[in-house]
Amino acid sequence: MSKLINYSLLIPLLPLSFSLLVAILVFSFNRTMNRLSKPVSFLLINSILASTLYSFYLFYKHVSGKVDIQPFLLFNSDFLISFRLDEPSEILLIISGIIALGIMLLSYIKLPRNKGYVMYLTSVCSFFGLLFLYVLSTYSTDFISFSF
Repeated sequence: MSKLINYSLLIPLLPLSFSLLVAILVFSFNRTMNRLSKPVSFLLINSILASTLYSFYLFYKHVSGKVDIQPFLLFNSDFLISFRLDEPSEILLIISGIIALGIMLLSYIKLPRNKGYVMYLTSVCSFFGLLFLYVLSTYSTDFISFSF
């Protein structure tokens, strides 16, 4: 069970990393990326779907506990990041993932693929990635601790 909880970092990391990748590509190749709205939509929706399915799997297996990510040095200070995963946070992850999927699928179906469509989906995906990160960190009193 400890391996499952160690991989819970993937829940917010997948949407955030894919939205960052798409945002970099949009700023680099704006015209080409706006033409590729369907593959970009597929990629971003699947990143949210994978995070939601993994959080549902963790809820199904009744995995709970605390994850401490090893401290790393940034600007001469150590950062320790910790997540707390329990039943209420898993339920909130599932609910927010379903809402994110609903918003993104309705946007894919209803919105015209104009100039700002790809950046809209990228911002929605990054927002829900940050929301996943917030849900995982709410129940922890020491989300990020600093030591100089």
